Amino acid sequence: MIDTFSTTREKKKLKFSAVTTSSRVQKNLGMMRIKTGLTPNISLRFGFCMSLKDPSIPNPDEYNQEGSKLEPAVLFGTHEPIYMALMLNRLKKDGLDPEIYLQKMTRAHMNRGATALWPRINDLSDFYELVKDEQNE
Repeated sequence: MIDTFSTTREKKKLKFSAVTTSSRVQKNLGMMRIKTGLTPNISLRFGFCMSLKDPSIPNPDEYNQEGSKLEPAVLFGTHEPIYMALMLNRLKKDGLDPEIYLQKMTRAHMNRGATALWPRINDLSDFYELVKDEQNE
């Protein structure tokens, strides 16, 4: 009798781990919350999507890990599978192995996106304008 469990490789199910923002991003998210009333997880989700849309690959080493730590359930909420699919698609596009780079590049995209979002937000109406602009591109 052949043991099929030892001859087949099980595909590892990938999961997000907690994401730590940079100290700069943490400060900017706090100021955005004051300006807009939006919690940091909402701003990070928006920035994350902006970063994924940018064709360049972010450098994870540009962002320290001295900011806020957000658990995936808080950061992504019930939409975690959608964000996982977006991130896996981006890693594939960039030629990066998800088992090695998922956590590192998720953190890089979160930080880069929040950094890019910060100067464009003065109040809540700016999010509406950004959504319109993104839909037209």
